[in-house]
Amino acid sequence: MAEKTLRLILGDQLNTQHPWFQQIDAAVTYVMMEIDPELTYAPHHLQKQLAFLGAMREFAREIEAKGHQVKYLKLNDPENRHDFIQNLKYLAKTCNASRIAYQQPDEYRLDQLFKRLSEKLPLAIEE
Repeated sequence: MAEKTLRLILGDQLNTQHPWFQQIDAAVTYVMMEIDPELTYAPHHLQKQLAFLGAMREFAREIEAKGHQVKYLKLNDPENRHDFIQNLKYLAKTCNASRIAYQQPDEYRLDQLFKRLSEKLPLAIEE
């Protein structure tokens, strides 16, 4: 049985042309999450936030329709811990994943957070 992988997609990484999406793999689950800190770390107009969340939800539907496995945590999802690390920890356990992959974020604060993933999660981490 192939090792299961969670691939984290951030809201500004909605690109169906990325190599990740060229092949469907049953051992890969794409993870997207709406978490409070990402909406409140800086002031944003409500319409911008809604447009951002709408784009994320549509992207998740699009890749799922193409056959990819997707786990999407909405703001009001009871499973949502509103924290990248805690959500990934929970999803790795429930999906029986042994590795997490992510694309390099364009924000320094997230880059620093993800560089410390291996300290916080007992899984293989791929950038």
